[in-house]
Amino acid sequence: MKKYLGIFLPFFCFVLPTKAADDAAKIILTKRAAVSVSPVRLYADSTYAASTETTYTEGSLFEVVGETVLEHFDNTQNQTFKWFKIRAADGTIGWLFGDNLAVVLAENAVEPAVRPYFKKPMSFDNGFEKATIWLANTDGHDVKTAPATQPSYQEFYLVVTNERGHCVLLNYANVSETNKKSLQSIYFQDLTNNKINEILLETTATPTGSTLAEHVFEIYSFKSGALTKLFEERLTLTWEADVPAPSFSKFVDIDRSTIRIAYVDYVSCAQYSLNLPTDVRSKTQERCLEYVTYSFRWDKIERLFKPLYAESRRTVQAVVVEATTLKTTPSVSSALAMLVTPADRLQVIKHYEVLKIENGEKKMDTWLYVRHPAGILGYVRGKDIVFKNTEHATVLWEYYQNPPLWKPDWHSGMNCVKVN
Repeated sequence: MKKYLGIFLPFFCFVLPTKAADDAAKIILTKRAAVSVSPVRLYADSTYAASTETTYTEGSLFEVVGETVLEHFDNTQNQTFKWFKIRAADGTIGWLFGDNLAVVLAENAVEPAVRPYFKKPMSFDNGFEKATIWLANTDGHDVKTAPATQPSYQEFYLVVTNERGHCVLLNYANVSETNKKSLQSIYFQDLTNNKINEILLETTATPTGSTLAEHVFEIYSFKSGALTKLFEERLTLTWEADVPAPSFSKFVDIDRSTIRIAYVDYVSCAQYSLNLPTDVRSKTQERCLEYVTYSFRWDKIERLFKPLYAESRRTVQAVVVEATTLKTTPSVSSALAMLVTPADRLQVIKHYEVLKIENGEKKMDTWLYVRHPAGILGYVRGKDIVFKNTEHATVLWEYYQNPPLWKPDWHSGMNCVKVN
């Protein structure tokens, strides 16, 4: 079994004869369908000793008519899978080992993000004008010393099949001993103005032992019966290596043929690019804030997404929830710089944090170093601030109301991709 490499790979389906093609939609919609994810050899029974000369190309469509009760050891890798009894498009019946076979998902196993497209019609081009979307997975285990602790090994595929039985696949999720990749959202929308939907995927992948998920947004185009990656953007935002930033993720806004990226960047104050004083106090307890935006637009001639607006960095804007005091230092006992009211538009320069003991319990105390419209600089409690000129206002409000002691504990339900 090919291990997950961090990319999506297209596969092409076996060309069905005319009658078998008529049966393809029936297999997908009413039978237990399966697809080979690499070239496979047919066996006379559920054992490697019963090899035949019959082979099928990657992407061949089958109907599952039986399976073994137990998983069997893969003789090439430390994994176990079931054997499946299948009926091929040419009518041949035999056995295939499950390491390279993706079987249609049960209805109750389909993730909410992709459920609206499961076994649904979809129109593309080049013979896929009448296609059916379905989902399949390869299901086994990575072998460990103790059989009871064998971790699951799964690969999940989005399958596109046309009325003649041709199909392509996209790997959208994985579970293994070394990595877990999950689907966050999926959209079908025409972004290249050719009246053919692109496939938009938002996924997160977390390597075993890591505290930080790799959040990625990708766009695939269905061209000439194959899938081509048009765009990829890493969305994960960090405070430092393997530690999430309070802003958590970039925000992606899709509007027709334009992609706009926006985020609040937490950078070392030594790398702060804006012309404002930072009142540097610590290399570990503070980060300066910059609001970043840039965008892309589809270029019909070059057939790619080209930069429309270059990266722009400016201050993050905020207001206080209610009247409060601007402090000269990040401490409740420090001197008063001035009174701040909700009508005052503040420029947020820096995040500063310090551990405190409250009722015998450790808590994180956060302050924001800001510039008042009058030009006065000072500190305001993070929980008193509402961010204004960013899509991250809600997620930052959630963070500063209850900042975690350990940033890897920070998780957000923020919807990072918006498709108009």
